[in-house]
Amino acid sequence: MQDLIKNETVKIIDVRPPERYQKEHLPGAVNAWWQDYMDQKGPVPTPEHFAALLSKLGISDQDTIVLYADSDKHGPAYVAHFWWLLDIFGYHNAKMLDGGLEAWQALGYKLTNAVLKVAPGNFKLTRIDTGKLATTEEVWNAVKEPDPKVIILDVREWDEFSGSIQAPGAVRKGRIPGAVWLYWGDVLNPDKTLKNVDELRKIFKTKGITPDKTVITYCQAGVRATHTAYVLSEVLGYKNVKNYAGSWIEWSQRGELPAEIDGQ
Repeated sequence: MQDLIKNETVKIIDVRPPERYQKEHLPGAVNAWWQDYMDQKGPVPTPEHFAALLSKLGISDQDTIVLYADSDKHGPAYVAHFWWLLDIFGYHNAKMLDGGLEAWQALGYKLTNAVLKVAPGNFKLTRIDTGKLATTEEVWNAVKEPDPKVIILDVREWDEFSGSIQAPGAVRKGRIPGAVWLYWGDVLNPDKTLKNVDELRKIFKTKGITPDKTVITYCQAGVRATHTAYVLSEVLGYKNVKNYAGSWIEWSQRGELPAEIDGQ
């Protein structure tokens, strides 16, 4: 990683809230919090909107992008969300720093509070790979006509899945009918690094989530679910993984769609 930093074509993006970035960050890192890149027109920004942000951060589309957060509970999910957006927009030269800021410190490397001044880059994105993006209609079809080869995977907290609580943004409690539950954070070690491949395979296999199946991941707003989608597709090599970006917020807002709640 130290060698990467010295390479002018490697750009580091800190995806934490700006106040944490300003306190300390990796040398040479720029900052992009989720509010900077979500354009409020839907669960996925347009490629053009996302590319404009990257250009503003001094990044061009020949650069290698390294993403990181810290050991905050949802830090790895925000990193994966940024990676997933790049991936569905067709940009595959991005990496995630396993363990984030704390892993960097554990190796004895320094942090800084100096804010980097950058010249605008030239980043272009024009398409979306819809094959990696599940729509509400697609999920509804999977509910109406259950297929043992298709798994709807809910990766939220148990209380969200069971319907014990209603998280912000949703208008109803509950889950998508027939969904399998696996908490997204179960794939992480206590230090927020990924568990090894054998452990990961076992975690998903015990839930019946095997490589021969199509897996549709979802959570509350489609962020945590991108981390699970990353693990399945990039680490374990599953071929048919889609993220339902609208997730429970979108599903709950459509009153004609059913919901399951434990005990009801």
